[in-house]
Amino acid sequence: MANLTQAEVMSLRENLSAETLMIQKYGAFANIVSDPQLKQTCLNAQQLHQRHRDMLLRHINAGQPMM
Repeated sequence: MANLTQAEVMSLRENLSAETLMIQKYGAFANIVSDPQLKQTCLNAQQLHQRHRDMLLRHINAGQPMM
């Protein structure tokens, strides 16, 4: 894979921050709701954003040369 440009890395990092925030928010929501179905929906959303975050990390790590 070719090295990513600085702008591409910055964009990926911004998205990484957004995904991390969503993971935290859905986790917090899951902890405060009492309805089991809503809790599971929050946990599912949290897992989805965790997968997105993991994918972004792989792209960032693959696109940067090792120092």
